[in-house]
Amino acid sequence: MKIANIHKYITLYDTEKYLFDVVGPSVKERGYLSFEDFYKICMWKSARQKQNYIKNKDSVEEISKNAFAEKDEGKKIKILCELKGVGIPTASAILTVVFPKRYAIIDVRCLEMLREKFVPKIGKYISIKAWLEYLKKMRELADANSITPRELDMALFTMHREKLEKEDFRNLYK
Repeated sequence: MKIANIHKYITLYDTEKYLFDVVGPSVKERGYLSFEDFYKICMWKSARQKQNYIKNKDSVEEISKNAFAEKDEGKKIKILCELKGVGIPTASAILTVVFPKRYAIIDVRCLEMLREKFVPKIGKYISIKAWLEYLKKMRELADANSITPRELDMALFTMHREKLEKEDFRNLYK
């Protein structure tokens, strides 16, 4: 018995791979997010704001087009944060999916590892100022290691998981 659309479902199984290999390049070429692409990226990053993400159906294309065209990194992230339910971490995920060679996802875990291992004076709390500092340091470290900022955020995230395992999985937010 043939299963309809079987290859589609196999492709969609690994959400992260699908986002970076299919959605990101498509959005980059188009120059803006469709609502469907926006929703997929946001739900991958954090499902908590699902009800707010849905409220962006009529605005996501224009806002993302403006953000992607903006040269100033602070303004770029601020524009994406105009979308309902989108904070700096989710905005950074959007930029990273679409432009993985230039951006990294900001996350408390990555910030913690960056602070502990490489940049002791980087801020602890996520703000636009912290985002700009984080992005600068991530790009510098990525360049120094011949990797992309996205690959560096993956490494930092994994370092954090390894640290938690060694600490018997202490609570992240304590």
